[in-house]
Amino acid sequence: MLSERLAFTEGTNALSAAKERRLRRGLSLIDLADSNPANAGFSWPAAKLAEALAGEGLVRQDPDPRGLRTAREAISGYYRDRGASVDASAVFLSASTSEGYSWLFKLLCSPGDEVLVPEPSYPLLEVIAALECVKLRTYRLRPEGAGWRIDPASLTAGPRTRAVVCVNPSNPVGAFVGEDDRELLRGFARSHGLAVLCDEVFLDYPLDAGAMTWVGEREAPLFVLSGLSKVALAPQIKVGWIVVAGPDGFVRDASLRLEHVADAYLSVSTPAQLALPHLLRDAGPLRQAVRSRCAEAETLLREWAGGHGCSVLPRQGGWTAVLRLPPGVEEERLLMAAIDEGVWAHPGYFYGMPAGLSCVVLSLLTSAEFLRNGLKSLEKALQRT
Repeated sequence: MLSERLAFTEGTNALSAAKERRLRRGLSLIDLADSNPANAGFSWPAAKLAEALAGEGLVRQDPDPRGLRTAREAISGYYRDRGASVDASAVFLSASTSEGYSWLFKLLCSPGDEVLVPEPSYPLLEVIAALECVKLRTYRLRPEGAGWRIDPASLTAGPRTRAVVCVNPSNPVGAFVGEDDRELLRGFARSHGLAVLCDEVFLDYPLDAGAMTWVGEREAPLFVLSGLSKVALAPQIKVGWIVVAGPDGFVRDASLRLEHVADAYLSVSTPAQLALPHLLRDAGPLRQAVRSRCAEAETLLREWAGGHGCSVLPRQGGWTAVLRLPPGVEEERLLMAAIDEGVWAHPGYFYGMPAGLSCVVLSLLTSAEFLRNGLKSLEKALQRT
């Protein structure tokens, strides 16, 4: 009687089960994978949020399927500050980036159609695709120099392929989609009649000034996704957005159809839309504080890794680090021991890391004191394996 699309809810993995057992026993657990900015101390003052959420217009609903014009114009300004021109009419507000993916799968795919996604990558898309009756097929990212590049041989399309996803910068490896990979995706999408879905939620957390948005694309059909969760460190406000880009005819036709999808939900509350311009305008200091925290945490992690036979993989952005383990140390065995020692982290296989790369994934939002304590426990776990 229940839908097959929810079959992924059955069962749990051994690490998560061990974590739950420890917490049920009332034992503490240092979570080195926690990427919630509020948990790491990056949050807005309650008075500031209350002021932003109580703007003029609160007492009425203006049911524009694309979102309030003032909010969309603020997003246009956000991109203008980053050197890109975006017309407010090309912006659609959603309740989250996750919902934005769901809308785009509806827009582009019939049940059983296929979307290409990068690997390694954050595993959330598996759930969204299952809920939309869409199939995922991976293409590989491979380590190259100081970053990661698309493996062209793994990028193939079938008769039911409708779109290809890229993440700029990717999570967890923190690699930006460079110009060579953009040209590869651009040509691939055009030759196979596909759309590109570019997730840019971590765009504002580069290691240097080289980060570039893809919203100005004119040749290939493109949707760019982002939102307040990362851009303004405000996941609780629940606003994401989609920018439609590419050839003029595609932008017009896709926008008209996407408007029908958005109009069926009208999922973004009026207070959240009213708050968006204020949060985008004032989020700069919080973002800078995150970048400083990440730099501090990465320095500490690299120092620790060097003394324990580990290494930290190069990254170009984001707020996640990949810790490569010493030869012969297996991810799950180490992390099971780490749970016993009171520390939690993610294994590389959660993200589809390449075969032979034994690693754990850590959040760089963690404070120095918290990270040091967690690494002491991880050191004890290493000594047991």
